[in-house]
Amino acid sequence: MEEYTNEFIVDQFLDNIRYLKIAHHVTGRIRVKATWSGAKKLASEDTDRLESIIARIPGITEYRVNKKALSVAITYDPGILPYELWEDVGKLGENPVNRDGVKIRLMEILEG
Repeated sequence: MEEYTNEFIVDQFLDNIRYLKIAHHVTGRIRVKATWSGAKKLASEDTDRLESIIARIPGITEYRVNKKALSVAITYDPGILPYELWEDVGKLGENPVNRDGVKIRLMEILEG
């Protein structure tokens, strides 16, 4: 597995997640799907690299990238990654000004 800094992991995660919208979310499980504008960008993304980034985020217990459906299903520990954080992450496409606040919260989790 390649070595990445915590900041790189968070930046890559947030750079890609902004192209996704929450399709379904219950505490502990979220499924996000590409927006039309993000579909082309995500279709060209290296799935292995994206999965490598996701796997490095504490609290994510399982994930599945479905490139054909342009979606990602993530199972997570809400004690580490609160429901509200995921809701804020899911709204970054609509509210990119909130990115810095979300980044700080994710960095705190990674630096534990």
